Amino acid sequence: MNPYLIMLAAAALMRVVLALSDGSNEAKLATAAATEARASSAARAPASEPALPSFGLDPVHSAALFRIQHLQAGQFWGRINALSGTVAYADDDSAAPQFDVTASLANIDTGSDKLDKNLQGPNFFNALEFPELRFRSTGGTRAGTSRWRVTGEMTIHGVTQIIEVEVEVTGIGLGPTGRKAGFEATAEIQRSAFGMNWGIEKPPRMLGDSVRLIISLEGDEAKVAP
Repeated sequence: MNPYLIMLAAAALMRVVLALSDGSNEAKLATAAATEARASSAARAPASEPALPSFGLDPVHSAALFRIQHLQAGQFWGRINALSGTVAYADDDSAAPQFDVTASLANIDTGSDKLDKNLQGPNFFNALEFPELRFRSTGGTRAGTSRWRVTGEMTIHGVTQIIEVEVEVTGIGLGPTGRKAGFEATAEIQRSAFGMNWGIEKPPRMLGDSVRLIISLEGDEAKVAP
């Protein structure tokens, strides 16, 4: 081989070695490697799960019933009308419903205006300071077909507690404006856990501590923009 050509090849090889040993090129190579690693990691990452269909509550057909014992005798019932909020639920019942439900204490209905005002007052809900109740679910486990045991944060009287709610998906139907979904939830809470103590000890045994809740919800499916 021509010695001149050998010398040219050696010089070219030396330039490549020097270029690779230069700090700036090392930084560029490191940056490229990091970019490639990030791209590879992103390619391997699982795709995010699709959002569940969301149903906005129909206030005409959504209400909460509550029951409490009166004077250690009868069980007294009242209701809170016109609940608002949303429920997200998968059509195939593959995941627990997700609730964000609010009740306005202005909508208490016991059948007695005097008693409504008493419950809204400072001895009970203190609606002037805490005008709403709210439940936001945080998870759930299956309890049967279309039945779920849902946990979440219940806020009453300015106090938030974790409670468990038994939920039945009562059906999915079709209304004049689109699909509707129905749910019924039941729970038992202690009102003293939320700072509502009147009638338990002072005055003694006027009202029970345990409160049974039955919540009936119906929602309209949210329209998705095309």
